[in-house]
Amino acid sequence: MEGMQGLTLLGAGLGGAALGAGLVFVWLGRRLREATHRIQHLDQARQQVGQQVSQARRQVEQLQRELADLRLHGAAHGARPHGGATPEAGRTAAEVFLPLPPGEAKSGKEARDPFAPTQILNPRR
Repeated sequence: MEGMQGLTLLGAGLGGAALGAGLVFVWLGRRLREATHRIQHLDQARQQVGQQVSQARRQVEQLQRELADLRLHGAAHGARPHGGATPEAGRTAAEVFLPLPPGEAKSGKEARDPFAPTQILNPRR
């Protein structure tokens, strides 16, 4: 009888170990698939960032070439860069910035301002 109980206990132990090993195998397989998927996703993101970096470098190189060309052509022609501030012909600073009338002066904190309040006749848009 004792031999039969020993074999039953041994069989139950081996069966439980096999079931536990199977569960661990399934659990680790899921984690391994998730990790593989995450690695693939990160690799794609890394490749995309690498492409964006190379595109940005090409754009910087192109802009630097254009800037060098503009410097050469601008210096050769004596032209000002586009978009620079150019004074309007026939207008002086006194004509553009006029002091406010005394009745419109602010009181309180603005009254202590050491600079006289001014108006701009032609505001830039």
